[in-house]
Amino acid sequence: MSLDELYQELLLDHFKKPRCHGCIADASAHSHVFNPLCGDQIAVTVKVGEDKLQDIKFTGHGCSISQASASLMSELCQGKQIEVVRRFIAAFQAMMRGESHPDKQQLGDVLALEGVRKFSARIRCALLGWEALERCLNGGDSKPPPAK
Repeated sequence: MSLDELYQELLLDHFKKPRCHGCIADASAHSHVFNPLCGDQIAVTVKVGEDKLQDIKFTGHGCSISQASASLMSELCQGKQIEVVRRFIAAFQAMMRGESHPDKQQLGDVLALEGVRKFSARIRCALLGWEALERCLNGGDSKPPPAK
C-alpha cells in the first residue's frame, strides 16, 4: 500500500467515524465557519481551563476533507496547552500554503492533509475547522452556534 493510499484511508476513516464530534454544553467559546463556495460548515466548541484546551467538539456538514480535517484537528489538540494548540494552527496553515514551519512534524496524522494543496479549491475546506478553533481561542463568536 502506498503512502497516498494509507493517507486516503485515514481521511476516510475520520470522515466516516469523526472523533470529538458533538457540542460542549458549557463551552468556554464557540465559533461557526461557513464556506460559501461549496456550502461546507463547521461549528467548534471548546472548554478552556488552566491554559489548556480541556475539551473540543465539532459539528458540521460538507465534504470528506472538511469533516476529516476537523476530526483530525480535534483529536490532535484535545488536552493540549493553548500555546501548543496555537503552534499547531500556525503549522497547519503554513503547510496548506506550502510553507515550512518548525512544528510541522508534530502534526502527526494531520500531515495526511498535505496532499490537499494539489487541489486549490479544496484548501479552504481543510482550513475551516482550524479557522473555527483559532476564532474560539481568540474569544469566539458572539452569537450561539447554529442548532443541529
